[in-house]
Amino acid sequence: MRKRPPEGCVPVDRGYFALECERPGRTLLDAVTDTVREVRREHGLLMTGMGVEKPDEWSGTDRNGHAAVIVGHLLLTAAHRARLLGYGRKDLVRLLDATGIGQ
Repeated sequence: MRKRPPEGCVPVDRGYFALECERPGRTLLDAVTDTVREVRREHGLLMTGMGVEKPDEWSGTDRNGHAAVIVGHLLLTAAHRARLLGYGRKDLVRLLDATGIGQ
């Protein structure tokens, strides 16, 4: 991955391997979704976060700003931790559906 990162991404060392990316997408989450998919398919690696050390509360409404970064980070972290606990996709989707998101 260091030698052949996804287009628009640069490997960085933060004491651990990370990517800094600027990729196209309708929204930040669309761009992150495409990057996660590519990293998994092309490199066999799972992205488990977006480098946010301490997710904080936010009051922004920009779908492509800091608030979107926090949402993406929390979703990736939750998916990773859920997998470690034995939860599957259906469990997570059922929980999201129960929140009424998208209704």
